[in-house]
Amino acid sequence: MSFQQTETLDDPDFDLDSLNEAVSTLTGKPLDPATLSGPMLVAYRRLLVRAIRCPYAPQTEMDETFEEMRTAAPLLRLARLPQPAVRILAHSFTGKSVGARDYVRRVVARLGTETSSVVYVKLDSEGSVGSLAADILRALTEARPESLTPDKRWARARRSIKEHKVDLLIFDEFQRAGRRLTIHPVIAMKILDILDDGDCAIAFVGKLKAKNIFKTTEDLGNRLDTPVSIGRLRWTTHADEFMAFAHAFDQALVDSDVIRFKAGLGNPDTAQLLLEASSGFIGQFSRIIETAVVNITRAGHDGITRRDLSDAVQDWAVSNGRITYNPFEEQPDTGSGEGDDADANTEADTDDQVDTGQEVAHD
Repeated sequence: MSFQQTETLDDPDFDLDSLNEAVSTLTGKPLDPATLSGPMLVAYRRLLVRAIRCPYAPQTEMDETFEEMRTAAPLLRLARLPQPAVRILAHSFTGKSVGARDYVRRVVARLGTETSSVVYVKLDSEGSVGSLAADILRALTEARPESLTPDKRWARARRSIKEHKVDLLIFDEFQRAGRRLTIHPVIAMKILDILDDGDCAIAFVGKLKAKNIFKTTEDLGNRLDTPVSIGRLRWTTHADEFMAFAHAFDQALVDSDVIRFKAGLGNPDTAQLLLEASSGFIGQFSRIIETAVVNITRAGHDGITRRDLSDAVQDWAVSNGRITYNPFEEQPDTGSGEGDDADANTEADTDDQVDTGQEVAHD
């Protein structure tokens, strides 16, 4: 896919007022960040970092796909035509789930809280017909979502989709529907009925192993539109895009008063090391920066240095087995770690390994 740099990278989606209101509600008194200290200050700054949203081309493509499907659904329903479906399958830390939830949040903010035009459904770990129906009912805020037998529960879910006038269902963690080999073909056919009957469009978000579900149910696989690809970034091909993203993230840290001055995250030498340390995944990049923020907050500092970044890579990425070495301190024994012949969004059988010369643990 093509990664395009946007002109809005210095204006991330960051609502500081809403965050402060949420913290004030939690603490029961008006929030003055200047008065926070100790664990509360650490928690507040961790929240600020996790709330940062910067434009990212794959997520933008995902947004556009969702919006096209949601907008077309009523027209297809009126014409009594099947609804579209798309799969968005990738490794952990690629930003797919965050992007999906943010899209739903923006639609609700635009259309109002009463809308059910788009519904985000996170599958639980059971992976059965009944549990999927319960997940749908729960997302639609229906009472007693786990009542009734699986078949009756599914019929109730279908009715609720129609009653709420749902245009787009986003199934997240869809790989969980494939936990049982004897069950997931049944789930696939149930979903196929939703599409063929024109109920609503469906997006399947999950890890790469979810592809097995479509392979074993050819009819559902035949309904899929072009998939949205969210792979890992490589310095050799995505350096400019990643530097722009890191620069915007850096600016957001300053704008939210997490740090007093920019850390230079978007500078070429620093950005290259951060991309290597994060294995090319923006989610891992965010966790590294969050760790650095937590560390400097505990130490009473107001800026992030290169040493702070190195410590954060060691504390989070290396300690959690995401990589086996610290790029800020040393080079790996084999290869550069850029993984020019590897892609996290390939047709691999599992989603917990990337052929990068590094060990990458899975979620």
